[in-house]
Amino acid sequence: MRVRRAAGKSLWKKALKTRSDYVAAIILYFIHHKRFSLLAGQSTFSERIVLRNARPHPAFSTLSDKYEVREHVKEAIGPQHLIPIYQVVDDMTAFDFTSLPRAFVMKATHGSGWVKLIEDQQNENVEDLKALATSWLSKSYHLKFRESQYKAIKPRIIFEKLLLEDGVPVDDYKVHCFRKNGKLTQILQVHSDRFKNHKLKLFSADWTPLDISLVHERAPAETVRKPAQLSKMLDLADRLSTGINYVRVDLYVSSGQVFFGELTFTPGAGLMRLEPKEVERQWAALFDKDNHSRSALTGH
Repeated sequence: MRVRRAAGKSLWKKALKTRSDYVAAIILYFIHHKRFSLLAGQSTFSERIVLRNARPHPAFSTLSDKYEVREHVKEAIGPQHLIPIYQVVDDMTAFDFTSLPRAFVMKATHGSGWVKLIEDQQNENVEDLKALATSWLSKSYHLKFRESQYKAIKPRIIFEKLLLEDGVPVDDYKVHCFRKNGKLTQILQVHSDRFKNHKLKLFSADWTPLDISLVHERAPAETVRKPAQLSKMLDLADRLSTGINYVRVDLYVSSGQVFFGELTFTPGAGLMRLEPKEVERQWAALFDKDNHSRSALTGH
């Protein structure tokens, strides 16, 4: 066991050091999925996502930027679905937290998971918040799992409105949008209690519970309330993903209004295991392969 762990750490270091994102993708896939693949066949969902890490379409950088993507959202579905922003900065040195309301969200534009919910800043140490934001600005998220679309994103910090429902942070609705020969298939991934007792459940577009596991503990289907805005959410996700063979559209609902969260082109960097294993091939069959010689956007 110790030998295996040591070998895994050695491979991980090699993946981080190699200049080739493609070589890194092969190594990381082997470490996390316990099988060797050159990824060319793209026969599983994870193979397709890991290969996309190394060879993303250039447009994915702009659409992955938490700030720049707002223009796409305005054009596709309208500005009313954007979360209000208080400030956007690229330097925290002289930032004044008193300019913000008591509750807000602080997040980085150039990565994933770099987000902190502040329900009352009077209970926070603002110097700690400033240090956290500064650390995000100093890092390249690309180097974490070699997701190349993050290379070109300008590091910035967004301060935006904290969305609440019944006094607690809203649930997160992630809509996987797959397109195969122009046919759209949508699968919902619902996250509840994200910052305390994180659980998730997957549903088909008609709200049929799916027997699929993905990283977090599964929430019992009966504990996940079907949103009244489900049809609206699916329509918005369709419009936001038009022309893309696969993307996950993240949405929130607050006070009956649907808000856009982000577009995710490489969920979990393709390193999360789908269970049961046959789901890997089933999901891969739902969307066209990326054409890495030209474009991952259908019709281009």
